[in-house]
Amino acid sequence: MTQVSVSAEASELSFPAWPQFAEKTLSEVLEPLRSSKVNYWTGTRGKEFEEKFAAWAGAEMAVSCSSGTAALHSIIGSMNIGPGDEVIVPSYSFIASSFCILQAGAIPVFCDVGLDHTIDPAKIAALITPRTKAVIVVHLYGVVCDMEPIMALAEQHGLKVIEDAAQCIGGEYQGRKVGTLGHAAAFSFCQSKHFTTGGEGGMITTNDSALGWECRSFRDHGYDIKRKMDLLALEQTDFYIHNRIGFNFRMTEIQSIIGINELERFDEWNLPRRKQLARQYDAALQGLPGITALPFNSAERQNAYWWYPILLDTEALDIDAAALCDLLKEAGVPASKIQWPEAYGENVYRNLAGFGSADFPFKSSEYTDPAAVQYRDVICPTARSLLHRTLSLHLHPTWEASHVQRCIEVLTRLLAEHRK
Repeated sequence: MTQVSVSAEASELSFPAWPQFAEKTLSEVLEPLRSSKVNYWTGTRGKEFEEKFAAWAGAEMAVSCSSGTAALHSIIGSMNIGPGDEVIVPSYSFIASSFCILQAGAIPVFCDVGLDHTIDPAKIAALITPRTKAVIVVHLYGVVCDMEPIMALAEQHGLKVIEDAAQCIGGEYQGRKVGTLGHAAAFSFCQSKHFTTGGEGGMITTNDSALGWECRSFRDHGYDIKRKMDLLALEQTDFYIHNRIGFNFRMTEIQSIIGINELERFDEWNLPRRKQLARQYDAALQGLPGITALPFNSAERQNAYWWYPILLDTEALDIDAAALCDLLKEAGVPASKIQWPEAYGENVYRNLAGFGSADFPFKSSEYTDPAAVQYRDVICPTARSLLHRTLSLHLHPTWEASHVQRCIEVLTRLLAEHRK
């Protein structure tokens, strides 16, 4: 292989780091430290963040959490999904998309995806059984799932639809933001996402107020949250009333301040910059030999561009995505290959390694259909094919056109050098 040559000017170009925080955040995060009101229940900024996020998303309710994974777990648990139940989820996603199902004691059933990287609506119906309670859709890389046929199928079978919108903050479907398309949604504010609340964080959105209050209780030790808030308003302290099993998934005041400020500049700076840089990639890479597809985007399904995944024509190249990614990095260009294998190929599923010595829920005949956990026999062919063909370029809003241009130039040269 011939190493790509990069001009001196390009080699000296540095790529700004991500994430970046609003300038006023650097001073405002000190407020809770000075006042000692650092907890969700002692301060006011956590509730403010929830209200502002709900208004921004167009949702009736938003519930902040310690992570996107905690948000998913809270939704599943609040939908009364647990032992004896199954949830359909794409195999091609970060492990949290399926682990949240196990955390609730239910069984993940893996569905294949389409070439757009999102769950294939045509593959869901065959996986539905009497045990199926819900479908988790993942708006992967910022690509919005085709929701209309999924929602129609869910209504036909009485299923809940949960959006994993961790990588799709700001995506839209038929004019509505993700997070309002299913029965509930989970967002992630982990460090790598569209914006972060200080490294970790998450949010639940829903238009079902009863479900929203249940999520509030689940993420907060199972408290009777309505009663607790009423007593706080009356300045009473006898509010330890627990109605259900719950967890501590609360977000801190400092994280909420960061979230408020990042949300404030999201629509004016963050998302428009991503879309602008994506258009620059589109114009340069469309039809380029060695590339078969660019990230899916349409007027109906508006991409939020977490990353910029391209599909390589590996039949026309003497290199796969992982090797090409390594060469890009050697040339100083940030790039990523697929970060996860197909979930059912992970050891936890192949070895049915569940909770405790009983490996619950995998090996519980009372609650689990043995056929549903034969993960060694599962094959999702499209997801498998994407593993060696998907290369992701980056497009952080801190970048300028010159940074994307460098990525384009180096990728174009490498593709030309590795054409068969």
